[in-house]
Amino acid sequence: MESFPKRLRNLREENKLTLEELAEELCISKSLLWDLEQGRRRVHGELLLKIALHFNVSTDFLLGLSFEKTDKNETDIIRYNLDPETVQILSRAKALSPRGKEQLRRVVEWVFEVDERERKTGRGKK
Repeated sequence: MESFPKRLRNLREENKLTLEELAEELCISKSLLWDLEQGRRRVHGELLLKIALHFNVSTDFLLGLSFEKTDKNETDIIRYNLDPETVQILSRAKALSPRGKEQLRRVVEWVFEVDERERKTGRGKK
């Protein structure tokens, strides 16, 4: 199977992006991107997810663990365009007790209500 550096470079080239363009889109330095493509640096979890979301592929595909570009488990992440922080929260939520999950659901519902109220009054603009 192909390695992460090779898959990253292939995806960049397939999308006709220069090192500079992709680095800018990912908010990383050109030198970091170059080192990742050369295999001199390892990708960390948050950046791996950011790259996967950018190219609409699974992290398993990027890491060379799958030949399939997308993974059913990552479909929702891609479909809902979740940022890494939200994915991390959702991952941690799986480990909550039933009571903890219910409390989290209530807090999230409250946040939605407050946000909706603020949008209606114009106070939610930032």
